[in-house]
Amino acid sequence: MKLEKANKDRIVRNVILSLFIYLLPIALLFISLKITGQRPWEKKNQKANNTKTITNKTNLTNGSND
Repeated sequence: MKLEKANKDRIVRNVILSLFIYLLPIALLFISLKITGQRPWEKKNQKANNTKTITNKTNLTNGSND
């Protein structure tokens, strides 16, 4: 089955447009990281000061969770 030139051109245009839409957010991310100089993958994780500690139940005979 042979494609007409108009259909072939439309398919090529849609493929190029789809690739552009797919790659645009990735390119913008790299550009924004380059401009700001941020490198979030190099930051070390910091512990939050407001974390609650979990205490285990010490009385095993009591069935309540209090």
